[in-house]
Amino acid sequence: MLQKFVNDRVKAAFYGDYTRYTKGPLRDFIRESNKGDSFFFVETREEAIEKLAGA
Repeated sequence: MLQKFVNDRVKAAFYGDYTRYTKGPLRDFIRESNKGDSFFFVETREEAIEKLAGA
């Protein structure tokens, strides 16, 4: 599904508490996603809006 978003140039931001994911594949995915410009994992709704506005 995320690849479809990338192909269609759709940006997405997911907000919530991701601090419990300190290791493993999900944490790696979150970290790598935040380095790009398509998907963002942030803590607050406001941060999500800011990321999408700047993307």
